[in-house]
Amino acid sequence: MKALILSIVMPVYNREKYINISIKSILSQTFKDFEFIIVNDGSTDKTEDIIKNFDDKRIVLLNNKQNKGIVYSRNKGLASARGKYIGMFDSDDIAYPNKFEEQIKFIEKNPEFGMVGSWVRHIDENGKIMKSKWKLNAKHKFIPAIMLFRNYFVQSTVVIRREAIPMGAYTKGYDVVEDSKMWFEVSLKYKVANIQKYLLYYRIHSNNISEPENKKPDNDLQKLFKYIFSELDIEMTDEDFRIHYLIKNKDKIKKINDLKLIECWLLKILKQNIKLKKYNKRILQKIVFNRWIKACYKARQLHIKLFVKMLNSPLNRYIF
Repeated sequence: MKALILSIVMPVYNREKYINISIKSILSQTFKDFEFIIVNDGSTDKTEDIIKNFDDKRIVLLNNKQNKGIVYSRNKGLASARGKYIGMFDSDDIAYPNKFEEQIKFIEKNPEFGMVGSWVRHIDENGKIMKSKWKLNAKHKFIPAIMLFRNYFVQSTVVIRREAIPMGAYTKGYDVVEDSKMWFEVSLKYKVANIQKYLLYYRIHSNNISEPENKKPDNDLQKLFKYIFSELDIEMTDEDFRIHYLIKNKDKIKKINDLKLIECWLLKILKQNIKLKKYNKRILQKIVFNRWIKACYKARQLHIKLFVKMLNSPLNRYIF
């Protein structure tokens, strides 16, 4: 029997409004050699009926008798998958027709890459294309260091090699950021990249399963960053997380003391990496410099205090 190339795994819970067009976007792919595993997580609306209306042998429907949550459902789909590669997908997004053809072509030609994503365009809850979009332009060598500060992949864009999936797959207890944790783990062992093309419509609405850029700090996000920085032997405190999140979010920096704390935190990251050699030194310095400049820009209302701090920052010795 010919080996299956691709398994597409899609968990779904009460998505009667969006599931039809999401499924159609998968079944109409130019790449045909796949199974489509849909895990219905105890939906109470018409989701299951809509799925059963599709007559396509590639669909494998798995039902949870009750709602078990996103991590359980993703892992249930992965456990059933037979493909050489796994395509992750969320039930409210829409794939471009050539999405998987482009990604399978890339990952087949580049065996050193464990995972590949893509750029995305945003659509609203009614399917209207929005002005916002994510062009993830960083070259692959920069992505591991970037992921110290932010998730650099969109769940529905990802195609991953079976052997690159970490032991245990998605981790229970990280239900808001389960994808970020897995992508970070993959990036430590394999090259990872985003194809520089739009291959997905990502739907923005109030009930997204997950947001790549969470707007509010929460327990799962703090747990994620504690895990990430444990790789640098840094035990992140609550105050460290507050400062790290201040670097990450879009809020203005109104106090010079917060800018000083950001400076100290970034210095700590650089010093630990020099000690442990986890990341390419020059690449991490460039990423840290980028974050420092963005933090300073958010503190621009501090005027002369900001100028003095930038001019005299000890970060300059590490970056320049």
